[in-house]
Amino acid sequence: MTVIGIENILKMPVERRILLLEDVWDSIRSEKNEIPVPDSHKRELVRRFKKYQNNPSALISGKQLKDAVNLRG
Repeated sequence: MTVIGIENILKMPVERRILLLEDVWDSIRSEKNEIPVPDSHKRELVRRFKKYQNNPSALISGKQLKDAVNLRG
């Protein structure tokens, strides 16, 4: 295995760094061990799902979200 220092990674072109990140992500995804989900995350998911169930029409479309993000940028 080759070890690359962070200073060398930061010198790489963006495209190469993205490919490196994809390789790292693929290596994590292929691990057999599952990372436990914290209880706080589970509670937040339950809270958001209940909020959705109480008012499903409050959701916005992908376009509306993109437009809202673009307004802030």
